Amino acid sequence: MFRNETFCICFTLLLASGICSGQKTWWGEVSGFAGGGDNEIFRFQELEESETVTGTGLWTAGMDLRKLLGDHFSLGTGLSYSHQYYTSPASGIGGADTPGSFGLVTVPVMVRADFLKWFFADAGALLAMQTGIYREDNMSGLGATLGAGIQYRFRSDIFIRVRAFATQYGLLHFSPGNHPLTPLNGGVTVGVGYRFIRLGSCNCPDDKNPVRKFR
Repeated sequence: MFRNETFCICFTLLLASGICSGQKTWWGEVSGFAGGGDNEIFRFQELEESETVTGTGLWTAGMDLRKLLGDHFSLGTGLSYSHQYYTSPASGIGGADTPGSFGLVTVPVMVRADFLKWFFADAGALLAMQTGIYREDNMSGLGATLGAGIQYRFRSDIFIRVRAFATQYGLLHFSPGNHPLTPLNGGVTVGVGYRFIRLGSCNCPDDKNPVRKFR
């Protein structure tokens, strides 16, 4: 499990270095966020007499980094953690429900569009690594996420953001099995961040003194 988490961190740093590479001046944003919502844990093809799991909620927190591509588009990545709660067997089946939980460390790659000054919509793919053990199922794999929200930036370049999201994990499992379980999340996050400028290399001549055009 430690190797999975290390892989996530290295993958994030690699993406961030790609976003931050180059010598040109560009604008970016860095932020932290937290929130919560509902989760559903299911199989894409349910099996007869298989155990059913009921999601009972989640909380999430993380940070992200965006590179602005003009006034309306941007690319982003980050690192987040979501803690998934569930009961098993599901409500309505005989026997006492057993509560449990597991975590997912997530690295997204996202495209975002801004419009009407404060509003935005985003979508992208994500890499998720499961932390903790849920029986025989490992939910690590590739998924997808989309969201929409409002972001307001103050004159100080500090901004606040509210984002509603839906995330589907396990579209492609790293440990394929016979119809493994996979989570579907939906919720809201609130974030605070800062817009910054990355200055490229100076194209000034080596001699910083003004050059006379006429002698």
